[in-house]
Amino acid sequence: MADSTTDDLELVRQFQAGSERAFNELVLRHRRGVFLTAAGLLGNRDDADDVTQDVFVKAYQSLHGFRGDSAFYTWLYRITVNLCLNQLRSRKVRSFFGIEQVQAALPEAERADHDLERSELSSRARRAIAELPEKQRAVFILRHFRSLPHAEIARIMDRDEGTIKANYFQAIRKLRIKLGPYLQGKE
Repeated sequence: MADSTTDDLELVRQFQAGSERAFNELVLRHRRGVFLTAAGLLGNRDDADDVTQDVFVKAYQSLHGFRGDSAFYTWLYRITVNLCLNQLRSRKVRSFFGIEQVQAALPEAERADHDLERSELSSRARRAIAELPEKQRAVFILRHFRSLPHAEIARIMDRDEGTIKANYFQAIRKLRIKLGPYLQGKE
């Protein structure tokens, strides 16, 4: 098995040369992030599990053609976002961003970071996030919850950085409008 100092591109090269263990290491490194991103976009743990499996099946099938023009995780998150957006479009139902489902997948020590989930603000924020248009929601989740820079999100979503910044700005603006009265105590 590859040691922890082996970078993703080296593991990709090893996989392309025939090492199944290298692919397994990539899965181990990235499955949590893929799952959390899918759960954030889909709002459902079962759907996120399914998409996570689909992401790695698609990655396995396509990895021999990966040229390394971008970071492996950028390529992987692009697959994740695209599969999630396809699923949202196909079911044509607005899904709530469910922090409970994401939390259920986190180890106990990390759950403390998400203790606001039971609060009224958190509930209102989840509803407001769920009401964002799909692309704005995806950009917001990748930026806010995954802490990815705009440039990386642009690569993941195959859009220019200006469009990503505009989507993020619009998402923030809409969330402020929706949550503003509550935050100011006027509701």
